[in-house]
Amino acid sequence: MKKILFIQHGETDKPGLLEESLSGGGIGIQIVHPYLGEPLPPTLEAFSGLAVGGGGQGAYEVKKYPYLSKECDLIRDAAHEGKPVLGLCLGAQLMASALGAPVRPGPRREVGFFPITLDPIAKYDPLLCDLPTDFVATHWHGDIFDLPAAGMRLASSAMTQNQLFRYGCGLYGLQFHLEMTPQIFEEMLVGSDAYLAEAGADPEQLRQDAWRFLPPLRETAELVFSRWAAML
Repeated sequence: MKKILFIQHGETDKPGLLEESLSGGGIGIQIVHPYLGEPLPPTLEAFSGLAVGGGGQGAYEVKKYPYLSKECDLIRDAAHEGKPVLGLCLGAQLMASALGAPVRPGPRREVGFFPITLDPIAKYDPLLCDLPTDFVATHWHGDIFDLPAAGMRLASSAMTQNQLFRYGCGLYGLQFHLEMTPQIFEEMLVGSDAYLAEAGADPEQLRQDAWRFLPPLRETAELVFSRWAAML
């Protein structure tokens, strides 16, 4: 059976809809928690692909979180070996960093439910073809990244120019949280009052928006994740 490695960076940064889509397609997922001291595998030999989740760490904080540099090594190994990679929020930032692009704090935090606009070239992409040109997605980030050399931008938002990029054939970095479920989002809200206040976001409004936008987004997420899984 095919199996991917999923790197989780925090208690609430779960694979969510990605895990559901993979399981439905008969693909296994092994989750490793380096923030809890669990070791990362030295190679991806035992895996068909790699998925890197979100988290509160900064991709540039490798001295504070040494395991981030090891994650970047795995991303580069996957690119060299032709194995698909999926980066979600922090995961996308780590992909950009691993592939040579700078990651830095943005001018303000993008937290909430805002439209994603696909670039015209996305209609030719195997993951994104036939998707709506615009759809609302979950955003929860303060850092932004430049595109790696040879990377292709596929989507943006009003606040963040690089929301989705592809590198090569099977490496995709998503700044937004396509894996999000209402239950995981509720977990993220707990204890986040200070973070949300700095972002100018109202927790109660976010709760209402989550139950409004996330259920209809499930179909889009399942389609994208199943198409990515087909590349494994």
